[in-house]
Amino acid sequence: MESFIDRTKVADDLINACFIVDDTPVNATYWAQLQQSAAGYDTPDTGWATRWRDMAPASLLRVKDAERFADMIEEFGIRGKFTCLPCPAALGRVDQAVRGFSDDDLKRILSIIRDRIAKQMDITPEVLTHTQPYDPETGARLPHAETFWLTHLCVTGQAEKLRAYLRHAWKILSNVGIRARGLTVGGMSDFSGIAQGKSLACGDGRDVLGEALIAIEREFNPKVHASFIYTGAPSYTEEGKRKRAPETVFKAGDGAVVHELQSIVDDPIFPVILGPCDVVAKTTDALISPGLDRGLLVDEAESGRAVVFTVHCQTLVALDSGVGLDIMHEVCRRLKERYGKRLVWHTALELCSAIGV
Repeated sequence: MESFIDRTKVADDLINACFIVDDTPVNATYWAQLQQSAAGYDTPDTGWATRWRDMAPASLLRVKDAERFADMIEEFGIRGKFTCLPCPAALGRVDQAVRGFSDDDLKRILSIIRDRIAKQMDITPEVLTHTQPYDPETGARLPHAETFWLTHLCVTGQAEKLRAYLRHAWKILSNVGIRARGLTVGGMSDFSGIAQGKSLACGDGRDVLGEALIAIEREFNPKVHASFIYTGAPSYTEEGKRKRAPETVFKAGDGAVVHELQSIVDDPIFPVILGPCDVVAKTTDALISPGLDRGLLVDEAESGRAVVFTVHCQTLVALDSGVGLDIMHEVCRRLKERYGKRLVWHTALELCSAIGV
């Protein structure tokens, strides 16, 4: 049993950490490109979309990989933030059926998230689909990137439409027994141009999103007084940059606050998104060396910044090879060996409470 830690008062010699997982339970990279292509838009074969068609065999999370992730966070006492998409890639609702998942597999994955992962991580919707917007009335996809459609709602002041969309996400997760906390907005490209150069990921409209988020969370839990968003927007305060601290993006009249999480920008296990490719050891050692003295996460910890990093469903499963999970298991083992009890894992909300600015 872990000894009690007051995460609102972390001592100076302790290292704050938060493990973030996005896009679960699908390979959102594959589905976003497939749907964009089907809608007649170009899908450049670069960056995250490189060889996206090769990802088809690993387009859905397997039960055994969800179990392995839960085993890992329990073994090392890891805390953080974890996405559960209410309508994954607009393939259906998790409280009804999702195309490609058997009823049994979907039920088992949701059980792992609800009964195991949620004990150590804040579960966020990544809005509804993380591909194209899902029309709650018809179930049809709208011909836009969801992130930029939401940006459009925020910057044009369509608050009621925004709240209705968020409410749908909360209701679906509530129907399967998952209490949503906070909101993730996925990285995408504005292929339809609906946002006209604006982006939540650049900070545009985050105050509107924060106000809507607090309102919706309070519909499901009136006691909510704090929440967070994760859009990937850059830090805007010197203290936030120095500490990698969550930053306030909205404060209500009654003092309720919404922070924006700050994370290392790049997914550190992206090199294995298409499978091992002979880079497993190199990718592991780049995070923390076998001698425990070097690596990106060591640099973060020794700099005094919070160790906050983001991986994705598709990089963890790595074309169903599981090597992303292998890498993160070894990285967490090495972190524990080097830092021991100095490393304090937080959920997203705990991190906001501990060091938010």
